[in-house]
Amino acid sequence: MVQSPSHSASTADAALNGLAVALDSVQVIACLPALFVNRVAPFQSGDDAATIRKLIDKVLWPMARESIAHPIMNRVRLTPHARVLPYRILIAPLLEADHSCGFFAALRRHEQKQFTAADLAVLKAAIPDLHARFSARLGEAMELLRWPEFQLEVASRSHDAARACVVYLNLDQMHVVNEISGFAAGDEIIRKTGCLLRGEIAATGGIATHLSGDRFVAVLFDYTLNQARHWGETFRQQIEHTVSGVTASLGVAELEPGGSLNHALAAAETACRTAKDRGRNRVELYASGEDTVIRRHAAISESREILDALDGDRLVLFAQPIVTLGDIPSISHHEVLLRIQCEDGETKSISGLLAAADRYQLFERIDRWVLSAMLPMVAQSAAMLHAQGACFAVNVTGQSLSQPSFADFVRGELRQRAIPAGLVEFELTETAAVSNVAATQRFIARLAEVGARVSLDDFGTGLSSLVHLKEFDVHRIKIDGRFVRDVLTNERSQALIQALVQIAGAIGLQTVAEYVESEAIARHVRHLGVTCAQGYFYGHPVPLAALLERLTAPRDADTGAEDGAATAAGTAA
Repeated sequence: MVQSPSHSASTADAALNGLAVALDSVQVIACLPALFVNRVAPFQSGDDAATIRKLIDKVLWPMARESIAHPIMNRVRLTPHARVLPYRILIAPLLEADHSCGFFAALRRHEQKQFTAADLAVLKAAIPDLHARFSARLGEAMELLRWPEFQLEVASRSHDAARACVVYLNLDQMHVVNEISGFAAGDEIIRKTGCLLRGEIAATGGIATHLSGDRFVAVLFDYTLNQARHWGETFRQQIEHTVSGVTASLGVAELEPGGSLNHALAAAETACRTAKDRGRNRVELYASGEDTVIRRHAAISESREILDALDGDRLVLFAQPIVTLGDIPSISHHEVLLRIQCEDGETKSISGLLAAADRYQLFERIDRWVLSAMLPMVAQSAAMLHAQGACFAVNVTGQSLSQPSFADFVRGELRQRAIPAGLVEFELTETAAVSNVAATQRFIARLAEVGARVSLDDFGTGLSSLVHLKEFDVHRIKIDGRFVRDVLTNERSQALIQALVQIAGAIGLQTVAEYVESEAIARHVRHLGVTCAQGYFYGHPVPLAALLERLTAPRDADTGAEDGAATAAGTAA
């Protein structure tokens, strides 16, 4: 990050005050957790610090996440049913990898004039400079090299050094300090760590920089990996014993003479994340052949593949039929699936990338993309599709479910596109649903208000499946495919499916068997009482655009190929 030497705590606060004047606001709030910054300027509202803290946590953070998709201007309440706030709110998120890592918000009293698009432009334009000013505050206090100077120094000295090592340091669980003790305590811990690092690195002849927030990087010249690890372990112990209430995880990687600093830094960061995976408060060396490091590198590569697909418009929607079992099976609805368009024109499932999406918190962005791409396609012929009884099921992940603003986003999209009730429904995995029962119940209730139903996916995998089933107002459960795949040979799977069917039937729920891939499985699950089935036996996923074109084609031109195939397969079953 480029930081001007003139940036300081005073200039940062002065710039925030200046922005408040420019926006004619009661106050402007800067919330940058990665920098442990939580500033309000000026204090004209009369609210105390606790009230402002509550406003930030309960109102402004959810709005900041929502503002990634839709500008928020003159909002006076968090949700349509929430209490009216004493302010009009203008908010702009600080984005990092398309996720909100902070925000700047301006507040006006109701009697003041409304914010305009020009005000929003002023706020957004001020963000880069304000972020840089606040970033500089900690770095200057610790007297560490700024990032550009650090890069130049490494480039100059690494050519002459026989060897060098990069040490990546990340303080552990600083969010806990922030939540319990406040941002001022976080500032002080960062400052103490930086000052301690400055003294220790000077003794080695190395250099160090403060990346941001709780992250530091040092380069040790003419150090082997083992020597660097020993230095890192000594420094880790010093932090543990000197800086109260915090520990550190460190990763060490070799920097080849004349090699890429960014490459070595990425390797050291990977090793640091491995240290956190293994319990934190430890030092790990980067070893390219080590299993955990390989998995970590794979996850980083996979997350980049997802981001590249999102940014490059290479995500494609497919749909797979779900068939109602009976003497003459018919298509009940379709599940919408996501695939990535490869460079050779082929598509591949995103299922192999889900672990990376989970680790790097990409699911909410993916879920929003799916809805934003699918709903306009369905809306074009919504009335015709609704009249046919069509329905499209969309998956919602636990990361989205945990965000209160996501339900509002879904409701807004459904209303904006005038989607009829019942045309779109949502699937929650059982694991995501039971991990936050209250959030799940709120989400289901909010969607019910706009006529959208919810089903539970992968049901039967949780230890408390039946305990929680009565707590969720769903209309369908999808039996996990692991029980369906071996239903012909595994008596326990047969018994479990039969039990789930009986319980679901007793409380009025439909059941869907996933992974029905053969005629024999189709016959057996129908015999066990399952009401619907999904799998290759009844149909492979097809591009959603092609499916919609077929469903909305004039009746005399519609061959009904997919429906016919499903009916023929079902008759055979």
